[in-house]
Formats: sequence, C-alpha cells, structure tokens
Amino acid sequence: MYSYPKNMVIAPFSLKISIGFMSIISCTLMACHKLGHPKGQINRIEIATSGCLRGCPVVGICIDSSLTLRYYGGHKAKLQGFYTGTVTQGFWDTLNMKLKHINFKNLDTTEYLPLDGEDAEVIFYWNKQKRHIFKSIDDDPDSISHVVIWIANSYKRVELHKLKDSVSFETTFQFVRPPKPKIDQVMFPPPKKNHHRKQYNE
Repeated sequence: MYSYPKNMVIAPFSLKISIGFMSIISCTLMACHKLGHPKGQINRIEIATSGCLRGCPVVGICIDSSLTLRYYGGHKAKLQGFYTGTVTQGFWDTLNMKLKHINFKNLDTTEYLPLDGEDAEVIFYWNKQKRHIFKSIDDDPDSISHVVIWIANSYKRVELHKLKDSVSFETTFQFVRPPKPKIDQVMFPPPKKNHHRKQYNE
C-alpha cells in the first residue's frame, strides 16, 4: 500500500499551530485596544492648591491612567513631604465622568487675580494635549470648584507610602506660593490680634 511522505502529515498540524498562534495575537491586540485610553478621557491630571490667609493646606497631586497617585504636602498640610499610592479603577472612571460633566477641554484658561481665598492650579492631559487653568475654589464655589476640591482630597482615600526622593510636578502652586494681597486689598480681612490678651495668656 502506498504511504504518504511524513511531511504530508506534518503540514496540517503546522497549519493548526499557525491558526492558533494568529488567534492568540488577534486576542492580544484586541485586549490592548480595549485597555487603551477611551476617546476623550484624560491620561493624567495634576492639581495644586495655594493655601490661604486663614491657613489652608498647600498640596500637590498627580494621578495618571496607571492609577498611580503622587502627593506632596507643603505649608499647613497635615501630611508633609512626598508620597505615592494607588487609586481604584472605580475612582479613575468616576474622575473622568466628573471631568466630562464640567467639559474640561473648554474651561477658561484666563489668568486669575489672587485674592484672600484658596486657589487651585489644574493641568489636564489627554491625547497629547493639555489644558492649564487657575481657579478660585473658596470664594466662588461652583460645579468646577466642587470637582477640583474632590480631586484635591483624593489622597485621603488612598494608602500612601512615603518616598525618599522628590516628585516632579508641572504645577507650581505647591512650591511657589502666589503673592499675598496687602491687608487693605483683602475683601474680608482676618481680625487683628489682641497683643495684650496674648501676653496675659503667656
């Protein structure tokens, strides 16, 4: 009886291996595409607060799509120094939903006038683009302010680990505080200290 050459038997087996290998590559590519940044979402956000005359904390925060949170606590912050932690996927999704709601891509970038309230500096990054805004989050609360404050407090939901080295930020409010207005320029100046009572208490 005629027998086929061995290579005739190997061919179908090789074809099965090729089809299986291509299937794995296809699934991998689909997974990578699915895990990519959805259109319109940010891939990073930085925020820094300026502090205020009544002792608001100065903090800097950076959160990116890898779910990594980096934190800096400065003047009047309870947590001083540089830290890092991880936010949840749920937090990241909620963050993007909130930013979409306030239409972050079209927020006003006009320079602000530093007053006696607390101000924030925010930088949004998406699709190789960025938007840099300055916002009062104390004197004029609105939907944007609420989102900014929510992000500024995000480090409180994360288990943080102290870093030995410093973290690089593009924001500057946490390191270079805006100039304070003169007391006669403040809309609601703080009460004058009673030096006589201070001496009495001492």
